[in-house]
Amino acid sequence: MLAFATPAYAQTGRAAPTWARDLVAADIAETTGGRGTLGGLAFGVRATIAPNDGGVARVIRVEPEGEAAKLVLRRFTGHPRTGWWLWGPDTPTVRTLNAAQRARIEVLAQAAASGVGEGSEASCPTGSQAYVEIAVGGRTTSTSRSCIGNDAVGQLAQALSEIAGSRNEGELFAAAAQELMDVDRAFAAAADSEGVPAAFAQFAARDGMIVESTGAPARGRTAIASRFARWPSGAKLLWSPEMGKVSNRGDMGWTWGNSTYVAADGSRTPGRYISVWTRDFDGSWKYAFDAAIQ
Repeated sequence: MLAFATPAYAQTGRAAPTWARDLVAADIAETTGGRGTLGGLAFGVRATIAPNDGGVARVIRVEPEGEAAKLVLRRFTGHPRTGWWLWGPDTPTVRTLNAAQRARIEVLAQAAASGVGEGSEASCPTGSQAYVEIAVGGRTTSTSRSCIGNDAVGQLAQALSEIAGSRNEGELFAAAAQELMDVDRAFAAAADSEGVPAAFAQFAARDGMIVESTGAPARGRTAIASRFARWPSGAKLLWSPEMGKVSNRGDMGWTWGNSTYVAADGSRTPGRYISVWTRDFDGSWKYAFDAAIQ
């Protein structure tokens, strides 16, 4: 179960309900409604959403970032009765919302801030509960819902949930697998543009290992760099992942795909590969094991 020091909650409105406190505490930073403005209107939102029957819980924070906005997402798995475990790295997933998405969230936040006391508190065993903090016009307030409905607060929570994604385990693992596939593609692009030795050193975990059909495995970044020190001038290694999967805790995964070794004379040798990936301290994927399949 999560064990974090609980931070201060919103200045006005309800304190975080018991079920949400550890989730909110894991976000570390509080909502920052006073930092950015759009037409002179201070704005910031944080929604903590958890399914009543267990599964995937999330803390979704939106802050202004220029004309757009930044969405910060932390994900958890578990159950309200047994506790929530942080899924993936300690660092959150961060992405930029476009101006239209920001405008939508801001309008919903204004409406929700005007009616935080409205809405049904009836429970819904198969639905989700939410604790929402809102900063609008320099005023910060908060409210909770035992069952997310269609009132102003519910609409805000649903919009944030939709934009953030990872609403259930299917979406969570699909998003993580796509993230890992994108990293493998970035690895391949770096090998093509910067050279194979540089890319394999850059994407290796500190204790990463490369295994080939002959010779001893190369263990660690220094050994990997040495392995590629004699890479033939003009030769290339091209590849593309076909599939990827991530572990239940979101801290380990694998990809496999097809590769082509292009010699300096242009001759091509097809192959396949498998890579095992782990997340580093900053949450970035690095390969811990890479092997060519002849």
